[in-house]
Amino acid sequence: MADSSPGGGEHLKLLTRLKNWKGGTEEPNHLILVSFSTLGMTEEEDKQLRKKTDESYERCRERRAAEVYRLTSTDTALLMKLNDYNQMEWTSELKVDLIRVIQQNFPEYFSQIDQSRMLRIINLQGRIGNAIKFLETFDDRAKEAGVGTGETRPLRESDIQVVRDGMRKMGKKAFTDNFIRSQSTVLITPGKPPMPVMKEYFISVEMIRQHILTNVDFRGAGLVFQHLTRSLDQMLIECFDEVNPDRAKASLNLNVETVFTHSFQNLLEKGGKALSSLVLEFRAENILQNWDQFQTASELITSHGGTIAIDAIIPESLGVMDLPKLGAKLAKVFWRPGTENSLPKFKETIQGLQQRGTVLVMARVDDELAIKTAHACGITMFQGFLIDDMVR
Repeated sequence: MADSSPGGGEHLKLLTRLKNWKGGTEEPNHLILVSFSTLGMTEEEDKQLRKKTDESYERCRERRAAEVYRLTSTDTALLMKLNDYNQMEWTSELKVDLIRVIQQNFPEYFSQIDQSRMLRIINLQGRIGNAIKFLETFDDRAKEAGVGTGETRPLRESDIQVVRDGMRKMGKKAFTDNFIRSQSTVLITPGKPPMPVMKEYFISVEMIRQHILTNVDFRGAGLVFQHLTRSLDQMLIECFDEVNPDRAKASLNLNVETVFTHSFQNLLEKGGKALSSLVLEFRAENILQNWDQFQTASELITSHGGTIAIDAIIPESLGVMDLPKLGAKLAKVFWRPGTENSLPKFKETIQGLQQRGTVLVMARVDDELAIKTAHACGITMFQGFLIDDMVR
């Protein structure tokens, strides 16, 4: 495994390999992408993790004839030849091996593992274009994330004010144009074209990192990063008239704590049912951490005509969380490797939830298998990169 800097030898070597891929019977037919970038480890911890996970990848190379490519210190790609008989066994073996590395060597990060992002599988048969597109844009994403850009320093509380000052100096219009992004939620009924329902607006943390907090390492920032996200919530609310002047149906993903800020109060004071066209999304984890506050926030939002949505749900939790009782009219289920096998087990639960008034949205959709699987379970609302391509 050679140069692992963004755009370095391994990344370009893999991209060339995929562009020359012919789909022969002896060639690897699956791309497995492993990422630990969401753990927020320090640079030194990343180095230690890399040494430990290299052992797992070497076993894959020896036992499964895998081709291993180190893309960054936290991201690795494997090319493997899988079939219907060995795919679940081999990928589960790798996933368990990697999770065990975290549990045994970095127990403080074990609860932060997001399996939907940790391991992603792309079947090259019919999806080679997706794999190439991912690799072609990987360099830019890695640079935006601050990987391989030279010396960095940890995120500080004072950086939050730097971001606020940046918005003030450039003005809300310019800040909106440069840092606020959107993603569409659409209705897809089998046999019919996608019908846009609303847009979710958010401030791109990657763009903040690239253009305002350059060479600042967000990893391991903990509470400081949480404080930054709350500040970004308020800035998004303050710029909302710029992104959505016509008050079309839209959603904002916020921290529960943001509901009790002056920025949110100013939004409520616009009169009437101020939130009538707004869906306010809260991550399931954030709700559980701030349960009493969420109860109060939910009552406040619904009393002003707003809609509650629960974000970041995994299929396995559908039978655990009583979403209608939480007041959720929408709930976003994350598509991730293996969902095509796990989601059908909850088909009756999904139907029951939707009959009780909680519409499910399949989010993070990056291939058509997600749409097919969701349709089979009665889900017709979607969001993700593939959906953006469909409606663009």
